Amino acid sequence: MLKIKLFNSQHPLEHQELELSDHRLKDDGCLIGTSPTCGLVLPSIKIKEVHGKLFTERGQYFFQDITGESNTQFNDEIVKTEQSYPLETDDIIRIGEFVLIVDGLPVKKKSQFSKRKDKKNQDNKPANKRTLQNIKSLTRRNSRTQEKTAETSVKSADNSTSQKTAVTQNNSSPIAASKIPVSSQPSVTLSPPLPTIKTPDIAISKQSLTPANSSLEQTPILEGMKWWTKGELTVRCINIIEDTEDVKTFRFMADSPTLFNYKPGQFVTLNLNINGQIVKRSYSISSTPSRPHTLEITVKRVPPPPDVPNAPPGLVSNWLHDHIKVGNEIKLTGPSGKFTCVDNNAVKLLFISAGSGITPMMSMSRWALDTVANRDIVFLHSARTPHDIIYRKELEAMTANHVNFHLALTITRAAIGEPWWGFTGRLNEVLLPAICPDFKERFIYVCGPDGFMKGVKNLAESLGFPMNNYYQESFGGAKKQTPVSSESKNGHSAVVIPTHSITKNGHAPAPKPVYSPVATKSYPVVFSQSQKEVMCDETMSLLDLAEQEMIEVDCSCRSGGCGSCKVKKLEGEIHYDSDPDGLSSDEQNEGYILACIAHPKGRVVIDV
Repeated sequence: MLKIKLFNSQHPLEHQELELSDHRLKDDGCLIGTSPTCGLVLPSIKIKEVHGKLFTERGQYFFQDITGESNTQFNDEIVKTEQSYPLETDDIIRIGEFVLIVDGLPVKKKSQFSKRKDKKNQDNKPANKRTLQNIKSLTRRNSRTQEKTAETSVKSADNSTSQKTAVTQNNSSPIAASKIPVSSQPSVTLSPPLPTIKTPDIAISKQSLTPANSSLEQTPILEGMKWWTKGELTVRCINIIEDTEDVKTFRFMADSPTLFNYKPGQFVTLNLNINGQIVKRSYSISSTPSRPHTLEITVKRVPPPPDVPNAPPGLVSNWLHDHIKVGNEIKLTGPSGKFTCVDNNAVKLLFISAGSGITPMMSMSRWALDTVANRDIVFLHSARTPHDIIYRKELEAMTANHVNFHLALTITRAAIGEPWWGFTGRLNEVLLPAICPDFKERFIYVCGPDGFMKGVKNLAESLGFPMNNYYQESFGGAKKQTPVSSESKNGHSAVVIPTHSITKNGHAPAPKPVYSPVATKSYPVVFSQSQKEVMCDETMSLLDLAEQEMIEVDCSCRSGGCGSCKVKKLEGEIHYDSDPDGLSSDEQNEGYILACIAHPKGRVVIDV
């Protein structure tokens, strides 16, 4: 186990303690850089996507820089590219504005002489507390050592020459450079590591620089900060932003000091009590994990459909608009979903969205720009009128300040009293190449109303886009669009399931499956707690069957992403429509299944 203290030199009073297991350090080791695939994420313009690594070999721990840049130091000496530096306690690694101090190594068997030496040191010296004071004292100690070495090497000459030489060497050394106050450096926000394993990696929060000669003993080190990576959490609304006339962004914080850790583009499920009924709805996260202290969702008010004016409006979305105030608390679970650009290494991306489908695109764009990720983004958004463009001011600022972010807005109807010089009309075979001539070289991510997504998909296919690089939002994952099978085309498919899209952010109830008259097999399904045994068509999900029989099963996304409909299978076999992303491997081993995408393959008994 390698223990490390991690500081940001812009505010060394705050730090995080890391414990890296030997298993994490084997093979390729723990990578360090700005990429979310790294084990230790340190976003900074001075740090590459993969900058260095910590690893173990034959029981010894090492650090290695793999960039060839000159802004990495090991014990105040410029490191050499791809040279392995063995680590000992109190070694200091400087990468950009970040400082890593080796806080502890596994205890090895010591000789009798070493034990006597350690005992003498313990008798004469207090315990070594590795804080900012130790960084300064270690630096001064190294500086004095180099000064004495330099003076000794030149004493054989004359005294005046030796003094000048020592001063010159001292001023030009890396130690001297490290003494220069760095308060003028820009402040950065450290991106939390994205959850790729059960135990999250640790990073530090936004910090500001303190001059090297300032008094540090007066301010205590911040403790008690924790990461939220999965599960239920109570959050409190701290701000409500009116983005447009019918769209609001709700900003939340946890009651206890908590940093939110998720992948940009994922969603959360709100657990709300509306009129005495527990209601669950899923909303994509519009904030970014590179700003981990708060979490945001952006919600659009949903009126009744124009063609059905007597239909009820969006229950949860309108309730949030009308009832959630600053200070209110709600419960949420998550994060869920695979609709994220961080899971592939594609540099060139094309985001296409409409309406409130902009929210996951905004999360991914904010993350890419905050972390200086190697991504070139074309952001294409369609809205009804200029008044309906969500995040318009922020988007315009992003494209003005970042050369790798290209904004294109199009509206489908003119607004009275507001001039428009942008694109007009729906996306078509002329508009798409005009906005993004190299669209075939990019990975496309699409999110919007069902009709919009179907239109974009058909357009991409007709233009010869490689559909393996095409993703559209769906709760439960970023599903690659595959051609309709010959069975479906010939009418032999037993079920037609409309796309469950996050683009409506849970505003409309999920459509029920429509079953074809083609003959299919049926199997008995036993609800053990309800003491019911019902025949189930093999094309019908267990969740639909339970709802048909008035048996209560929690649900939200209805496509295997959120895990709300998790039930335990006691007997039998099932098959899934898609991967059960809402279940962990441990839960699957324990026999849990997701009722919303599970179908019987024989007699099945579930604990409901």
